Amino acid sequence: MGVPASKRIRRPSEFLKVRNQGIRILCGPFIFQSLIASENTVQLTRFGVIASRRVGNAVKRQRGKRIFREIFRINETALPTGADVVVVLRANFDQYAFSDLQARYLKACARITFKNESANNE
Repeated sequence: MGVPASKRIRRPSEFLKVRNQGIRILCGPFIFQSLIASENTVQLTRFGVIASRRVGNAVKRQRGKRIFREIFRINETALPTGADVVVVLRANFDQYAFSDLQARYLKACARITFKNESANNE
């Protein structure tokens, strides 16, 4: 199954835009960054994962990317429409269970949604 290419952030310039202009939430084993209502004209919720060499070897990095893509795929509706999300993995992500990572991800999504709704109401 996986996440289709249309719902992935692929270009380095898109990653940089989310990282520089977006909201940053520290979640322990990962950093959650989101930019809502950007130049994402199609209004798709898009997702990207960054796993540097500091995270570990190639096997560990790819496993982390697969885990977070699956978390995004399962919980895509938890994010507002048109949001661009980047997750930056930290080296200790593999010490957490899938359910704990998912709970932290959902908590960050709820904070982003709340901030977006409060900004729209003003």
